[in-house]
Amino acid sequence: MGFKEIGKKIQKAREEKGMTQVGLSKALGITQAALSNYELGKRRLYLHQIEQIANMLGKSLDFFITEQQVSSSVHNDKTDYIRETILARIPHLSNDDLSALAQYLDFLEWRRDHDSE
Repeated sequence: MGFKEIGKKIQKAREEKGMTQVGLSKALGITQAALSNYELGKRRLYLHQIEQIANMLGKSLDFFITEQQVSSSVHNDKTDYIRETILARIPHLSNDDLSALAQYLDFLEWRRDHDSE
């Protein structure tokens, strides 16, 4: 089983538990960025780390390391994760950056509306 599959299972279990990345990362004593990288499969996880995560999320170790079909809602989970990440970054933007973001969003909406023509 690859790190991406384990990461998807971590995200799924975390969301089922109703925890945010920030909440779980604090409970684990790691940064939110590290947890994000685990969930995205971009960072190596060792067995003791998976055990710690399993204990924190109330799952068995087998849940994370055995081949199981991950729910078909992974696409929706990823979309939700992307939205959550973007929303978390917005408060840190300057007024100029917010203005540029608003203009870009306007462009994306315009493009979506005109692509179907």
